[in-house]
Amino acid sequence: MAKTNVIGKYDARSVISTFRGLMQYGDGVDTDPRFASEESNMETIGGVLQPAAACRLLSPVLQQPIETLARLYRRWHTEPQSKEVLIAASGGKLYYWIPGNQRWTQLAMPSGVTAYASNVWSWAAYEVNEAGSDASVDVLLLSNAIDGMVMVRGDDMSVVQVPTPKKFGVIERSAERIWGGAITDDPDMLVYSSPFDPTNWEADVEHPEDGAGDIMQPSWDGDSFTALRSFGSQIIAFKRTRVWRIQGTDPGSYTFKEQYGGGAAYPGTIAVNNEQIIMLSRQGLQVYDGLSVNPFQQQYCKDIWERMNSDALEHSAGIFWRNKYYCAIPIDASPINNAVVIYDPLDGSWLLRDDVCVERFLGTEDFLYFTSSTAPGKLYVWQEDSWSLGQATTAPTKWVTHWNDFGRMDIVKGSFEVYLLAEAKDKPLTLKISLQTEKKLKTKKCAVTPLTEAEIAKPKNYKQKRLHFGGTGRRFRLIIETDADTPAWRLIGGIMIVSDIDPD
Repeated sequence: MAKTNVIGKYDARSVISTFRGLMQYGDGVDTDPRFASEESNMETIGGVLQPAAACRLLSPVLQQPIETLARLYRRWHTEPQSKEVLIAASGGKLYYWIPGNQRWTQLAMPSGVTAYASNVWSWAAYEVNEAGSDASVDVLLLSNAIDGMVMVRGDDMSVVQVPTPKKFGVIERSAERIWGGAITDDPDMLVYSSPFDPTNWEADVEHPEDGAGDIMQPSWDGDSFTALRSFGSQIIAFKRTRVWRIQGTDPGSYTFKEQYGGGAAYPGTIAVNNEQIIMLSRQGLQVYDGLSVNPFQQQYCKDIWERMNSDALEHSAGIFWRNKYYCAIPIDASPINNAVVIYDPLDGSWLLRDDVCVERFLGTEDFLYFTSSTAPGKLYVWQEDSWSLGQATTAPTKWVTHWNDFGRMDIVKGSFEVYLLAEAKDKPLTLKISLQTEKKLKTKKCAVTPLTEAEIAKPKNYKQKRLHFGGTGRRFRLIIETDADTPAWRLIGGIMIVSDIDPD
């Protein structure tokens, strides 16, 4: 049950049955109590309130910032533990790392190249077929508008330059072709390769469907293509203020249609999820649904979107991983991404973490990797469910409920009793529970210890906490906090608040 307020003859009761996430729309009074008006570094897995999990630092470290993180999967590699390879761009060089190894290995430069001019690459995984052989080689194609395109071969980890008619700032694989855009001297042009061959960019006059080609789509406003995304059987081409949908599988059937609602100002946040593409705008998230671009549930994190530093949003980053969307943004005048907003479509929850500074995300089948804006050259694994892991964030946490007046401003509430059931995972800790009225804020310390064997054996022996708060007011709210370096804990079964009432 989402909300329970019961007013009796002598007292009133409010029940928070479960915990969901942020809801920052409206006046913040008598809103669904499952939602918080303010929150940081919390999780609400299964409706249980607990601190966010600590992220895990991996051992390989590069000396300079990692500005691109990509994945190459070698399907035909003989060693199962070496099939997955991560590629990093740092300091004008490319490196690879096989998970489990202790260090990065530098990839050899293509012939005639001593250093790459850019560390920001667009990438796409594909395969090439050797001449005279049916064998396929898994490859990773990387491209930027300065260095052009290179190919990392999965068989010997060599790097070769791929000649292309233009130098592409972005690339994408769609309908067995590689598409390229974000061309410095041709911002309105999109180029596509021959089918099944990412190294062939030559047109076929006799059989155009078997050759490469290009499309011009001018907008006459100085805008440029900034991103390409495969979307089902279509490819979606983004400019900062416009979006186009390309349908068809060969030049004879291509149709190019502009969509409604604007474009993608921050291409690093574009992420595809089934029938939606979510991305960031200056006002918050927006969604492309196959027809138009529209604001996406911006009311849930309204205050957070207003805190974004618009001057630093160019480096924001977003990804869908395991059915959640993660968006790293700069808030409170920060020049780097110092917060992550997390959206879970399964339960509609929105949460904020300000204990991590993410520069780039990379999702694989098993892990969500990220590089840090404050720890150049280091690689981390994102983690969730602090209770199961036994590893909570070392940052302070906070959960603030909405104001509650029981729908009766003519009633004075007072002498509050708060009932809750808190558990500690391995070590004792202290929760700070505050009850605030429009007149005063009062705080109690709630000691939480790990469960005893008897409590674990018989849950009916769990010891519920009861905290008493004096004072009166016509409305109230609850604040739950922990200090830094607090061990793992959780609140289960919700919270009940009982107060005496005194009608006017």
